[in-house]
Formats: sequence, structure tokens, C-alpha cells
Amino acid sequence: MGGDYHAFFEREGTLTTIVADVSGKSMPAALLVSAFHAALHLLFDEGRELGDIATEFEPPPSQLVGGEKFVTMILIRIDPEAETLEFVNAGHNPCYVLTDGRIEQLKSHGLPIGILGTSRYMTQTRPFPTGSTVVLYQRRHHRGRERGRGRIRKRAPRALLAERAGQRSSDLRDAIAAAWRPSSARAPQKDDETLVIART
Repeated sequence: MGGDYHAFFEREGTLTTIVADVSGKSMPAALLVSAFHAALHLLFDEGRELGDIATEFEPPPSQLVGGEKFVTMILIRIDPEAETLEFVNAGHNPCYVLTDGRIEQLKSHGLPIGILGTSRYMTQTRPFPTGSTVVLYQRRHHRGRERGRGRIRKRAPRALLAERAGQRSSDLRDAIAAAWRPSSARAPQKDDETLVIART
């Protein structure tokens, strides 16, 4: 149990995906994720814009589980017909857009949800031509060492994507997963990981 969350929604020819991370661990974080999921479905069913959806969670429904919580979140919406990508990044890891061998980083343009309680989030739009790929991820690193092997090896997604920009989505997935894997087969996994890859 924990606070990692991802979901996909299809509506009127568009694909929306979200990757989020709720602060904290175990049952309190899992309960907030459950409330977050239910509210998110209602907002998408209403056809809200991404910025409006993020703003509606400000503050997040943490009162349902008690304690002070915040949520980092990235929302993207792909419209294949219009060849556009809309996004909102509220304090989350950047996502990456690959187009014709070029890599663009979509960084956070707002605080995590719940930090202030009064933030408003605006939808950003960029071109997303046919054949483009977007990569979203969440990786929460827990401090620890492999026995006799030092720190778990880590590579930035951007470096991996630069090497494999023309490869299939499945190859990108496997390369990132391999880079995140502990270098010792006996070492326990020390990270909470989510990886989403979408391509038109």
C-alpha cells in the first residue's frame, strides 16, 4: 500500500493519463489515493479542463483521512486528430516528449497540490505530431544499499531516451526498467516506480 497512482481516461477521441504521488506511506496514503481516484473520475466525467481538474483538488481531500497531505501530479491529454498535447504539472517529476529525435522536458509549473490550498493551475498546450512519444514517471527512492555493491544504480530518463529515441515503446520501457533495477539480483527493490509511455 502507498501513495503512487496512475490512470487512463478516453473521451471524445482523446486520451488522458495521470501519474501522481501522495505524500506519506501505508494506509493513510492509500486512503487518500482512493478518495483522489473517485473524485478524479467524477471530474473527468464532467468534461473538465486539466487545469480545472487540478485546481479542484486544491486543497486535496486529505480531510477524509486526517493529517496534512500534499500531492504531486502530472496530467496529460493527447488529441491525435489535432496533434496536440495538453498538460498540467503540479510539482511532479518532468515528463518527456520525443518528436523526430528531439527531446523536450515538460517541467513543473505549479506547486504540489495542497501546499498552499489556494493555487490555481493552468493548462499548457504544445504540438504533438503523429509519431510522437510522451514518457511520464514516478520514482520515489528509498535510502538503502545493496550488500557489498554500494548504492543502487540510477540513470536519468532523459539520458536513456536520448540513446533510444527512435525505438519502440516496449524497448523504451524495458531499457528504463533495466536501468532502475538493482544491480544485484539478490538486492531488494528500494523504489516505488511508475512508468507510462504513450505514442501516437
